[in-house]
Amino acid sequence: MKMRKSTMLVFSSLAAITIMNSSCSHSRGESVDSESAEVVYQASHVKKEQVASQLVLPGELEGFYETSIMAKVNGYVKQIKADIGDRVQHGQVLAELEAPELMSQLDGAYSEMQVKEATYLNTKGKYTRLQKTNKTPGAVSAYDMDLAITTVKADSLSFVAAISAFQSIKNLSDYLTIRAPFDGIITERAVAPGSFVGPNDKNLMPILKLKSESRLRLHVAVPEKNIAEVNVGDKVQFTVKSFPDNAFEGKITRLAKNLNTQTRSEIVEIEIDNRGGQLLPGMYANVNIPLKRQKLTMVVPQSAVMINMERSFVIKVFHGSKPVWVDVQKGEQQGDRVEVFGNLVQGDTILTTASDEIKETAAIKIVMEN
Repeated sequence: MKMRKSTMLVFSSLAAITIMNSSCSHSRGESVDSESAEVVYQASHVKKEQVASQLVLPGELEGFYETSIMAKVNGYVKQIKADIGDRVQHGQVLAELEAPELMSQLDGAYSEMQVKEATYLNTKGKYTRLQKTNKTPGAVSAYDMDLAITTVKADSLSFVAAISAFQSIKNLSDYLTIRAPFDGIITERAVAPGSFVGPNDKNLMPILKLKSESRLRLHVAVPEKNIAEVNVGDKVQFTVKSFPDNAFEGKITRLAKNLNTQTRSEIVEIEIDNRGGQLLPGMYANVNIPLKRQKLTMVVPQSAVMINMERSFVIKVFHGSKPVWVDVQKGEQQGDRVEVFGNLVQGDTILTTASDEIKETAAIKIVMEN
């Protein structure tokens, strides 16, 4: 009786071990042939597909044009006609300056121009009379005629120089009236009436800051590995914290064509139509940039890629039974499949579930997935 019980216990243990081994094999993508008890591995073919994905990156909205309004001449702020939050039009007067010294120079230049003009007109009149007198032979000497011609030319040039000097100072005086260089909104004001401004200002403080708001720019740093997948003209969507439930749209308009060696990224510029004025310069944005490979690439099941401490590989099957480890690099994920780069071609047979327990020394049996 004791021997019979021992024999039954041994058979029970062997049956349990067999069931456990079968369960483990199924969990690794293996199956067991019921006739020969041989492990069968599921396999699939490598396919070429169009890989597309999205890259989420941060960015900050900027005015399409942004500038600090500085004084081009030295003077004192007489009046400021725009303040923070005001929307202004191109050519609109923003501020007026006063510069007594400049105005004195302008008056002096005008007076000098008047003197030069009178001198020139007098000399020209004398020359005209000499020409008439010279019609009588011997009435005017040749020296006097030459001297009259030279004097007219000299006074004419002096008059032209005086006009240029006056116009130059007048142009400077026109800078006392500061106008908006483009349509936009005033975002900062740094001075008040009576403040000294201009090139000689030690603080070099701008009078105002102006930003365009009808069009915005969004600069995003795209990593080096994704640069080839970003194209001018692609539409992108983004969100801002102020309106988390709204998705805004822009268009890629420019690529910097320069790689930042510290961040290994390239600046991509996105242009946004903001005529509604809902978005503001300075807002933080999360940008979804569409990525699309220019060519078809190899795609395999995610479970087909094995990554251990030494390498990343798939198991390629030669002649229907010989497993070989092929090193690959993973790319973009496509659902339950993943893009890979390595020594593979379309149609190659690989194991659907790779394992580093499968060695390259022994033949295996496979079954193709439907």
